[in-house]
Amino acid sequence: MSLEYRVNSKLSFEEACSKVPEIVSKNGFAVLAEIKTSEILKSKGFDYEDMRTYDVCNAGYASRALSMDSVAETILPCHLIVKRRKNQAEVAVQLPGEVFRSLHRERSEEVEMFLGEVESKLKGIVDSFNMEK
Repeated sequence: MSLEYRVNSKLSFEEACSKVPEIVSKNGFAVLAEIKTSEILKSKGFDYEDMRTYDVCNAGYASRALSMDSVAETILPCHLIVKRRKNQAEVAVQLPGEVFRSLHRERSEEVEMFLGEVESKLKGIVDSFNMEK
């Protein structure tokens, strides 16, 4: 399994960032926060490519994860990043499955089905950045 899902978008960095709220919302999630990661690093004297981190959440999924095991508190919300790659954007999302499995005390078919559903939805969000233009 993987900890992330990453694609190169056809969109520019600016276009991808502007589309995050719309794409995330269309997929049943909400943007809780936008962190201008590269700007924060630059303000501390570290040069880094343009990158923004978005904390995204689907309240229903979050509630289900927490009801399965309270250790889910440490991996919520999900993180989506948009990074400049020359004239395009690279978009990635943290996949919670491996981290949740490592923290969750019991393995079950219910948990595996749930994680598969969440990760499929998150990958769909990232894939949406290649369908836009």
